[in-house]
Amino acid sequence: MKERYQLRHAAGAYWLLDMEQGQQYKNPFMLNECGANIYRACVSGMSEDEIIQAFVKEYEITVSCAQSDVKQFMAELRQQGII
Repeated sequence: MKERYQLRHAAGAYWLLDMEQGQQYKNPFMLNECGANIYRACVSGMSEDEIIQAFVKEYEITVSCAQSDVKQFMAELRQQGII
């Protein structure tokens, strides 16, 4: 997890801000509540499997649904260079 990003809540949405950019808020990455929860779980050191299990319990969804959502979102974070 890259520590240069900070999660903020503003205007009804969550934003990941790159604090090492010359202009802090130049390219914010918008997240919904689930995305923010996944990001927080990553920062806390949870593994992908632990996050999936937490989502199954929290949102009362199937393991396959949680796997799909969590893996897709984490792939997007990797693609953006956030994790």
